[in-house]
Amino acid sequence: MRTISGLMLGVFLIALGSTAVAQDFPKAEVFGGYSYLRSAGNANFNGWHGQLAFNMNRWFGLAADFSGHYQTGSEEVNRVRASNHAFLFGPQVTDRVGKISGFAHALFGGTMVDKGFLLIAGGIPEDTTSFTMAFGGGIDVGVSDAIAVRVFQVDYVRMRVESPITGDAKGANNFRVSVGVVFKIQ
Repeated sequence: MRTISGLMLGVFLIALGSTAVAQDFPKAEVFGGYSYLRSAGNANFNGWHGQLAFNMNRWFGLAADFSGHYQTGSEEVNRVRASNHAFLFGPQVTDRVGKISGFAHALFGGTMVDKGFLLIAGGIPEDTTSFTMAFGGGIDVGVSDAIAVRVFQVDYVRMRVESPITGDAKGANNFRVSVGVVFKIQ
């Protein structure tokens, strides 16, 4: 009888310990902040960046990543305003050491690009939606249990831009840097 009670107590303590370990990472993280995009067309863009990461365990999660970048330039006399909006999804791995979390991700989805956006040399001839993938990562530093600062996030962003007029496809190699605030949901 003592052996069974000791075994049950051991199983209870292991279950209690695994519950405590399961709670040492946030269930979800919501990021929002400023973003800078350097395009293959050698143009600079400012915008916003948001991300929602659902953590399956301490090191693995799934991310939904959204960003918008804007450009205002002059085309002879007329002012051109253009934007691009990306929506990407994929796996994210995180290494958590104390208040510092380093992460890396591979994201896939699309980007809606306005006519004239200088994503590639000469700009985009028509509004289009293109296949996009981003590979990168960054560092978050915890301020409290619920808030962290994203010190930096750097992504290589590859877009496949196809002209609706000619049907030609071009690859656009871009780089995105973001900073902001992360809210942790326990």
